[in-house]
Parts: sequence; C-alpha cells; structure tokens
Amino acid sequence: MSESFRRRDISACEEDGRDLLYPSLWRPGNESVISSEGISVGFSLVEMAEYVPAKKVKGRYVRDERIINGSGSKNTGHLSYYSRYHIPCGRFRLQLYSPYKPEGWHQIFTQTKTCGLISQIQKIIKTAHFALPVLKKEVQAQKERAEAHRLRMEQQMIEHKKREAIRKREEAHKASVNELQGIMAKWAEDMRVEQFFRDAERDIEKCDPVLQEQLRERLMAAKGFMQGETALQRLLKWRTPDERLK
Repeated sequence: MSESFRRRDISACEEDGRDLLYPSLWRPGNESVISSEGISVGFSLVEMAEYVPAKKVKGRYVRDERIINGSGSKNTGHLSYYSRYHIPCGRFRLQLYSPYKPEGWHQIFTQTKTCGLISQIQKIIKTAHFALPVLKKEVQAQKERAEAHRLRMEQQMIEHKKREAIRKREEAHKASVNELQGIMAKWAEDMRVEQFFRDAERDIEKCDPVLQEQLRERLMAAKGFMQGETALQRLLKWRTPDERLK
C-alpha cells in the first residue's frame, strides 16, 4: 500500500484569536515528514504572529512600538484610532503530528522570549521517538481501513456488474419482443395489402374493357409504390436476446 500523508493544521497566532495567513509568515502548505524505523512523523514549522497595534509604512504594516511601549502622547484618548494587526514576531512554533491520521497524535513546541526551539531539540527528538508505537498503531489502522475500503469497492463492483448484467438481459429481451411485435404487425399489413391487390385485379376483370387497361396501369403503379421491406425480410434480421448480448 502506497503511503498517503495528510497535513495537520497549525495555528500561527501567538495567542488565541483569528488565525489569518500572510505572505510574510513562513507556513509551508505541504506535509513534511521525518522517518524512523519505517514510520513517518509529520512536522510543521510556522512563524508566529502577535496581534498588536500597527502602523502602515511604505505599503506594509509594522509594529507601532510607540503605542506598544506606551511612550506616545500622554493623552491616551487617541489610541482608539489605531488598528491592530497580526505581525510576524520572529518566534516559531513546531508541531509534530501523525501524517496518517491528522486528528490523532500531535505535540506542539513553542518558542518563547526566554526559551528557544534549539534548546528544546532533545525534548523534541525524545517526543518523536516515544510517539513511534502510537504511530505504528495508526499505520496498522490505516492499512486495515484501506483493506476494508478495497474489499467494499470490490463487492460494490461485483454487485454493480450483476445489476448491469440483469439490466442488459432485460433490455435485450424487451428489444427482441418489441422488434418481433413490429414484424408481426408488418406481416398483418403485408397480408392486407396483398389481399387488396388480389381483390382489385379480380374486380378489374368485371369493369368495362375501355377502363381495364387504365386501371391495370394504376394498379401496377400502386404496387410499385407500396414495395418495401417485407415482414419476412425483417424476420431474417431479427435477433434473439442471446444474440443481442453477444
């Protein structure tokens, strides 16, 4: 079974709040994994953002340190006019997670002003190592789900083929019956037309000799007009249901 990894979401906000994305925040969109003992551990790294007062400088928003540090005007009434934005803060958040089941196991490591991610490397490695048994179970569960899905698809395909075969047999039977009924109707029509010409020829013999020649010419023209595929000719082309299914 080919592995299919899925990426678990990670928040870029330093604190709880709306998690908006900006081009300036480094947030890889695809899943990244590290492998150990045949098991993969997913990881995501994002630059966090502070929701702070900001001002626009040369087309981009930057932290307004004057407001943040309270070093602006003593009259704080003007602060309500300042907007707050998510601004990259230069600190990062690392998330380890199960790429097999994103809603499953995961662990987050956050860089703070007093504790960097580098100092947490040993802890990160141990966490990934201790997660291997959990991920192995998830891998096995994924294989079982995939196998169950495959069996369901195979069974559905078998049932679909059975239904399709029944449908085709029913359609073939219906088509054969309809065509045969059409041939029977054509046969009755042919008999009626043939009887008409026989009766007409007999009646012409009883007419005035002057009219007989004209009537025979008209009767001959009518016969030529009515000529077409007969019921017997159609019967040669008719197919049984089994012949239609070949």
